[in-house]
Amino acid sequence: MIRTKEDLRTYIAADRKAQPPAKSLIKRHFDDVTKMKTLLRKSEYHHNNPGVIHKLLYCFHWWRCKRIQRSYCSELWPNVFGKGLMIWHPERIIVNGAARVGDYCSLSSGVVIAHSNHENPVIGDYVELMIDSKVLGGVHVADHVRIGANALVLKDIDEADTTWAGQPAHKIGATGTVEHPIPTIAKMED
Repeated sequence: MIRTKEDLRTYIAADRKAQPPAKSLIKRHFDDVTKMKTLLRKSEYHHNNPGVIHKLLYCFHWWRCKRIQRSYCSELWPNVFGKGLMIWHPERIIVNGAARVGDYCSLSSGVVIAHSNHENPVIGDYVELMIDSKVLGGVHVADHVRIGANALVLKDIDEADTTWAGQPAHKIGATGTVEHPIPTIAKMED
């Protein structure tokens, strides 16, 4: 949770480091995903601090963030994601405001993290949610889990470093995600 200016700087830096940079310098400056995540983090900071000025700044940053989200038909809420959030494709991402997602989570288009039966999901660190995957209800997902495209998670995933797919989701592999969301150049050349 972002409470201090130092927390805010740390979260924004981790989000920017996790997000793959655009190929051109112009696209990097006008990148909607980076802008949306920065506004989301500023909204979190101002939301979590008392005072009239913080509430006004929260409204301003949240309004700007929602404008970008609406253009992609997405819905992300403050105080849900840990640091290092990576969004590959920002279209149609729906996340319940009461859900909790750990550090260095990766989202693609069509991801849904929603409540069911009055319970909300809790997702661990370094979890990758592929295109159109859904996590519903009071589900707990372990760290370093990859959830495949179009998967439907309705039960707890307690095994770390695994891959899950299908409807309902079942284990299909013993390889999860890595610690660092972006491989270094040296590793890509090997």
